[in-house]
Amino acid sequence: MRRIAITIVLTLVAGLTVGAAGAQAAAKRVVALEWDAVENLSALGVTPAGIADSRGYDAFVGAPRRKGGTDVGLRSAPSLERIRRIKPDLIIVPDYRSTKNRAALRKIAPVLVTSPYRGKGDAAHFNNMVRDFRRTAKAVGRRARGEKVLRTMTAKFSAQKSALRKKRRAGAGVVVAEPGGTTSTPALRLMTDNSLTAEVVRRIGLRNAWTGPNTYYGFTTSTIGSLAKIRSNEWLAFVYPEQYRKSIQKYRELQAFARLPVVRARHYRNLPGRTWLYGGPVSTGQIAEQVGSAVRRG
Repeated sequence: MRRIAITIVLTLVAGLTVGAAGAQAAAKRVVALEWDAVENLSALGVTPAGIADSRGYDAFVGAPRRKGGTDVGLRSAPSLERIRRIKPDLIIVPDYRSTKNRAALRKIAPVLVTSPYRGKGDAAHFNNMVRDFRRTAKAVGRRARGEKVLRTMTAKFSAQKSALRKKRRAGAGVVVAEPGGTTSTPALRLMTDNSLTAEVVRRIGLRNAWTGPNTYYGFTTSTIGSLAKIRSNEWLAFVYPEQYRKSIQKYRELQAFARLPVVRARHYRNLPGRTWLYGGPVSTGQIAEQVGSAVRRG
């Protein structure tokens, strides 16, 4: 009987040991092939070992990133050789950028594939952002810190909602736009109801006033004429990076722009050029603060 008991105990201990060894260790050398992954890792206190287009991140994304890491090339065409030299234990890449090289990436390291634009419904992109952030936090062993980051984002929603209510702006309609096209031939991207930005607008107590149909990436590409649909009691919040300043200035000098109801009502606002509309919880919190502040002014 004693021998049987000892055998059972040893078996249980062995099982626990195998379980501990079999558990996946937190990734430490992570390559981020999209800017939201760079932002998310930084928010979690992890410096990416590899970054796709680090200069572009610094130009377009306002969320701070941890300095360091090797630039591995363009987001659309990262260098497999540079990634291989890093010897990562995890690669994070979105589904829409990995259709051609996913198999090659998996030969280098485990791959975490995110899906920021999948799904239907007005909150789809927001829900995807939260899900992918939590998956990243789990992969790098920072789940508790990740939940703290999400709580900070939610607190910013509540603060903006309260501030807008005090200014009697609750329920106001707002259209968030950014440049599309090229610097020489600019177009406008107007955020649709399924976009991350539109969900932020709703969560701070405002209304997305752009009525275009939902699209995969969450925006309608249009021209200045489409802005005439924005009523004088609504708001236009426009984001444009420094690179687009001259071309956007040409828009603003047009008489057609000056005659827009929303412009004549002085409800046109510029948001900081590095307001990134496709990021993680840090960028999302910044969107809430900047849109809320824009609508409260004036």
